[in-house]
Amino acid sequence: MGDLIYIFVGWSYLWIRYRNKKTIAYILNEKYDGDYRYVGAELLLSAFGIFLIIILGAFLIIVIGRAIYDLIN
Repeated sequence: MGDLIYIFVGWSYLWIRYRNKKTIAYILNEKYDGDYRYVGAELLLSAFGIFLIIILGAFLIIVIGRAIYDLIN
């Protein structure tokens, strides 16, 4: 089931970004070994990484802000 999601996301991403069959075929073969699954996996995992960095940054800001607030009061 996960492979189908990766394939769909990879296919959709390449078609939205390039919109040319020859360019898509070239990019797919050169960068992703001819498999849409690798495109989808890279895209979803990078999005997940960005999401985690944002969550950790917010957590860090909250912890530091709370520590400063407790020191002041």
